Amino acid sequence: MEAEPPIIPNETRGARGTDAPDAGTVDDVRALTRAFDLLTQTTRTLEESYRCLQARVGQLDKELAAKHHELAVTSDYLNNLLESMSDGVVAVDEDGVITTFNRAAGHVLQYTAEEVIGRTFREVFGREFSVPLGPGAMELLARDGAVVPVTERDSPLADRANRRIGAVKVFQDLRELESLREQVRRMDRLAAIGEMAATVAHEIRNPLGGIRGFAALLARDLGPDDPRARLVDKILTGTENLNRVVTELLEYTRPLEICLEPHSCHDLVQGAVSYLESDGESIHIDNRVPPGLRVLADTDKMRRVFLNILLNAAQSIEKEGRIDISADEERGTVVVAISDTGCGMTPEQASKSFSPFYTTKEKGTGLGLAIASRIVDGHGGSLRVKSEPGKGSTFSVELLQAE
Repeated sequence: MEAEPPIIPNETRGARGTDAPDAGTVDDVRALTRAFDLLTQTTRTLEESYRCLQARVGQLDKELAAKHHELAVTSDYLNNLLESMSDGVVAVDEDGVITTFNRAAGHVLQYTAEEVIGRTFREVFGREFSVPLGPGAMELLARDGAVVPVTERDSPLADRANRRIGAVKVFQDLRELESLREQVRRMDRLAAIGEMAATVAHEIRNPLGGIRGFAALLARDLGPDDPRARLVDKILTGTENLNRVVTELLEYTRPLEICLEPHSCHDLVQGAVSYLESDGESIHIDNRVPPGLRVLADTDKMRRVFLNILLNAAQSIEKEGRIDISADEERGTVVVAISDTGCGMTPEQASKSFSPFYTTKEKGTGLGLAIASRIVDGHGGSLRVKSEPGKGSTFSVELLQAE
């Protein structure tokens, strides 16, 4: 049996009022509503601020990317500028450690940037970074041990706060300049020789012709058994040798007139071989130049070149030996190689072999190879020599190939 609910008096219900709201509750609701409105407003403000912040961050990202691109372009430009310089550039920090090494420096000193960056300047080049004081040429040591004469200038390196952070060296290779100076000196010598040759031809040849003529008359008047005939023969031989020297001197200083025409390289060499006066039994000459090779050459002058080289090779062979002649095609040129089994030359002798009046022979004038080199240069070719003492020499004549 269910219990009946308690009876509440009407007075009590009317006093508390189940349908009328409590004042405190209304205030709480209003405060909560205001707080919610404030939260909503604050949230909207924060959302707007966040959107503005996102936009600003995006703008800053774009500006930063543009600055990075600009910095990369500037860095690439400066690196390309540094690598394109014809002068060598080396930079070091305060401890002398190499931080920059451009392409020109590597070309002159035969190093790559990777091989030297991070190493001290003294470790790589065997001297202090600063320009040496005192007289004498400045020098740097190349990778192969060669001493390279240079002209160098040092400058300090500083950061934005003007604090010293290292030094930079700019240098130039003087070897090409020295070569040009040597060419100028050589041309000056040739000019002096030319003036001297004209004087020699005038002052010596005329009386020399008279001496030779009178000696020939004496030889005609003296009998073959007369002991004085031997002295006359020596006079004639001496005048012929002196006349040959004067002729070679004049030929060396005289301007070249070269007429280039297609010729068989084999025939040019063989023509020189046929003129060579040597003992065929003691010196064997093998002409292996292919008959089909053709070159642009002046026949008489190139025959003179080959003859001078062959004479030089024959004179370097003391007793028995051989001379081998071959030829190969190399990119539009023909290289004729003349190799002998003679005494050979030292590197110093080989470097001077084409200089006028330089000779290692007692009776040589030192003009044969010099004339040959000048003729080959006039043909637009080159004449080189490789030699080693006791192992013979190889002369290489490079000429333009004819079609």
